[in-house]
Amino acid sequence: MKVFIVTGANKGIGYGIVRNLLKLVKESTIFLTARNGELGLKAVDEVLKEVGTMKDSSVDLKFHQLDITDEESCKKFKNYLENEKYKIDVLINNAGFAFNIDATESPLIQAKSTIGINYYGTKMVSKYLIPLIKDEGRIVNICSMCGKMAGYYSEEKIELFKKNTYTEEDIDSFVEKYIASCEPDVRTTNGYPCSSYRVSKAAEIALTMLYHRQLMDRKIRAIACCPGYVATDMTNYKGPLTIDEGTVTPLYCALNDDAPSGEFIEHCKVSKWLS
Repeated sequence: MKVFIVTGANKGIGYGIVRNLLKLVKESTIFLTARNGELGLKAVDEVLKEVGTMKDSSVDLKFHQLDITDEESCKKFKNYLENEKYKIDVLINNAGFAFNIDATESPLIQAKSTIGINYYGTKMVSKYLIPLIKDEGRIVNICSMCGKMAGYYSEEKIELFKKNTYTEEDIDSFVEKYIASCEPDVRTTNGYPCSSYRVSKAAEIALTMLYHRQLMDRKIRAIACCPGYVATDMTNYKGPLTIDEGTVTPLYCALNDDAPSGEFIEHCKVSKWLS
């Protein structure tokens, strides 16, 4: 029995990933997790109706509340999995956030919120769930082409991650220096782009590559990917891709034997994120 966990899955790409997993896998338990319990349970009902008989009878879909920014929520989910004797095969860190392009919040507020969810939230839920991942399991972090660094950062910032010897503390410092550059606004002077979403996703890719190095001994694959520009509420439905199209690359990373660890994947192919 395989166990899949998808965070932030009550809508958008996460919902689409769950929907397509239900059609593709057998003898598995899939956890649809969401911050809001009511919306999460509603999503479970809806996706089961959508999939219908396309779901194999050996596949079980479960809901569990999970707010990746809330340590108690992460602990509760971990404890539940442990108590129920679940071991994870694939953790898909999909939960994420972006302000609208016309948002009126200050750069500092945008930076703290966006990085708090996309980087620190992903890091926190991973900290609690990685010990439960089976050897030879997978972590798939849903990142973005916006995480690519070339042309948006000073060479000093890019060189930090090119060395491939950086630590978690180095990534923390990278995002904290960005946050500190927001007021007064010296972001570009300090070698950063203005977009906090770009910074959060660069940090998330860097975190994925760090996991790749840290988990090699357990043969756990850690893969960062871009689903593409998908029409979801996060993009104000402006993306050219459907949700199903946006699940192709994440599902390749989650299921395909050829999906390489320690890489950034776009269109089911390795893509450079530093140059």
